[in-house]
Amino acid sequence: MQVPSIKNERKVKVDFPKFVPEIDTQDEKSWFWNEGIKLPAIFVPLWQLLVNENVLSNATSKGLHDYLGFDGKILLSTVMQDEFIDKLKRQDYFQLITDLRPDATMVPDNYTYTDVPLYQSWTQTIRLVTFANDFLDLQLPVIGLVKGADTHQIRWALQKQIEMGYVSFVMPARELLEQRLLEGFVSRTLDVLGENRNVNGLDWQLLLYGVAYRIRHEGVSYSNLSWFIEAKHEHYFKNGRFYEMGDPEIRYEECHCEICKGRMPQELFDTGFECGTSYIRTLTTHNLLALTNSFAGK
Repeated sequence: MQVPSIKNERKVKVDFPKFVPEIDTQDEKSWFWNEGIKLPAIFVPLWQLLVNENVLSNATSKGLHDYLGFDGKILLSTVMQDEFIDKLKRQDYFQLITDLRPDATMVPDNYTYTDVPLYQSWTQTIRLVTFANDFLDLQLPVIGLVKGADTHQIRWALQKQIEMGYVSFVMPARELLEQRLLEGFVSRTLDVLGENRNVNGLDWQLLLYGVAYRIRHEGVSYSNLSWFIEAKHEHYFKNGRFYEMGDPEIRYEECHCEICKGRMPQELFDTGFECGTSYIRTLTTHNLLALTNSFAGK
């Protein structure tokens, strides 16, 4: 695969908040704005739309804003399983984005595994850069991707996207976290961004996608669905980690977030039991607010 001739089209900065919650498009219990909670932006995973024809049909016919009823920024996540990555072509992405009408989109995802021959991951890395070049033709803000099987590939792909004019970047981080590679990869990424600061007249920004706690590096944003998934397993977020609801460390500690208003985890459970309703929805909203405050350093 040949590297394309690089265009240069200065892209608009997306201005990530410190925390951008990912939502589940197929489960309205994750649609926190229905609970009166207002946050400026969400990530919508494209793969969730692709696996459900009814959801995809509704979302493409109405556009994401009308389908979800959300009036903040909708950012389209292209992080997805390999089979979708292999299947979707340039024209498929362009048609989906045109129909869904998000406020910004990531460039298409790729797969770069650390335990396969390097020529395979280099092929995928070149594919990423090619798509990033193609996506300059879209008439909306586009978010670059930080991917690679090693730091050499990350530096090369990131530098190419900077040359194109990209200023906002996402690093899919869950697998790197599991392999204990995240800190090193983030360090290298921030080095490259620092070396190129203000090249296009704008400061760079980096968001870690799929991380549920703050890492030691400053100046990065975060996105995950953990706040919702953990609540469904009856886990409560406090001070940077999730606890079981009955854990004595948190069971009788008051929380003063917008949803708890001084109540303890035990009270959330008791109130739901007494009213004959599930407390999971309240727990979901608590986790969202607690994570948002944690990433904001509160």
